[in-house]
Amino acid sequence: MFLLIRVLPGIVFFGLIFLSAVVDAQPHRAFGIVYQESETDRVTREELGQLDSAGIRWLLIQEPVSENQRQLVHEADFSLLVMVPEYYPIPYRLTHNSFRYFERSDSLMRFYHQDPAVKGFGLFAYGKWQNTTLTDRLQQLANPYLLDRSLFTLDARPFSDENLRPFDSIVLMTRSADQLHLQLDQNPPLAGVLYAPEDPVLDLRDFQNVLQLLDEHREVPVFFHSNWFMVNSSGENLSPENDLARITRFYSRVPDAHIANPPPQRTVYEINWPMFFLFLFWFVYALYFRLNPLYRRSISRFFSNYDFFVNDVLMRRIRFTNDAAAVFLFSCLMAGIMGFSSAELFLDPVARRTLFHYTPIFSQSQAYPAVFFIIFSIVMAILLGIQIIWLRIANNAHANTSQIATFIVWPQHLNFFVASLGIILLHSFSEALIVIAMLFIFLAITFFSFFATAYNMRRIHPTSALYMATTYALFVLVTTTLISWLVFGLDFIEAWNLAVSLSSLQL
Repeated sequence: MFLLIRVLPGIVFFGLIFLSAVVDAQPHRAFGIVYQESETDRVTREELGQLDSAGIRWLLIQEPVSENQRQLVHEADFSLLVMVPEYYPIPYRLTHNSFRYFERSDSLMRFYHQDPAVKGFGLFAYGKWQNTTLTDRLQQLANPYLLDRSLFTLDARPFSDENLRPFDSIVLMTRSADQLHLQLDQNPPLAGVLYAPEDPVLDLRDFQNVLQLLDEHREVPVFFHSNWFMVNSSGENLSPENDLARITRFYSRVPDAHIANPPPQRTVYEINWPMFFLFLFWFVYALYFRLNPLYRRSISRFFSNYDFFVNDVLMRRIRFTNDAAAVFLFSCLMAGIMGFSSAELFLDPVARRTLFHYTPIFSQSQAYPAVFFIIFSIVMAILLGIQIIWLRIANNAHANTSQIATFIVWPQHLNFFVASLGIILLHSFSEALIVIAMLFIFLAITFFSFFATAYNMRRIHPTSALYMATTYALFVLVTTTLISWLVFGLDFIEAWNLAVSLSSLQL
């Protein structure tokens, strides 16, 4: 007994040391990597070793892996989330048999069904599924593979309760601590958080704020895109305090980890590009307006005495060949500024990728505001060019291109003010209604100029049935067909509604 009393303090002391070591060996923060499609070939022994040393214990994968890779994952004791790689889906496309969404989803989940490392299956990333029929089908699709696993989705919208059904939880994509703060206010059930900032370089201060917001959700893994993580963990000019692998290792091993933030940078005044381009446009236009007296008088005639202006042009008393070309160019530039501003001020980066996902020409990697500038400018040039050529052919016997171009592009002066007002309002109120109204009025004026020009060109010649058919009727037919193709063929309305929904949390 005396011996036991003497050795008991030593036993307790070494027991506490052992327990402390065990506690410290447990991860205090969970981190994970997202592998996009075609990236899983990088899941090698060497990379898994690097991830393990960085405190990474979760992988989110989107395609089958080889048996050798699966064995490596099991040996390293990683946990898996499996995401069906279908992004920005809308109900119509995925319920249509030609898209085979349910067959592909079933195949991927069946492949991982018996894998003990898999903790959950994901469907419908950044999608729209909230209707009874689709909700029930998704539930039936996933039920055979769930057992004790979760069913999650990947999204930036913090869905919860009935809005999240049939999913149990969500991997919440966030770009910054400010955005995450708003998202967590909705109390979404989290399967993970995907930290995907727009800046390719890690902002340590923002990242630590994210972890602080997740302090009550320490078991929730914070995911990074694999390329972004590697760039910020092994860059040539990377300072130790910005080595993401070092930071995640520290946070995963230390209970109350906190790294001294770098001193805040001096205030950087970012350029408001939409307003800058708008100002530049009006500055250049004002110079042109000031240096051309004849053009300046034509604007006042066009708006104050339209019939007098039309007669002068038809009787060839005045010609605006160079001015028509200049206004044509100004119109294309304003359309481009309108597209750029809509993308920059209203559309979230994910929303822009959604729209590009439903276009047959552009890829999601090109979804930058500058690309919208180019698209809108080119589309405007094509629209005006087609209208001028169309009416030039229809009036070949008694008109010249300068007359037709003048009648087509002079109404675009109204669009200069419409687009400018829309951009200014959008800068203060980021609302879908402003974007829709601005685009609708802009296009309405553009199309109206065609019919007004077609009518004006018949003032000196009697209107024939053939002329009516080849101008008014045919133009309406072609325009209606094109709009129908955009709406129904490309599902543009559904894509736009989804993009608007995804832009609801833009900061």
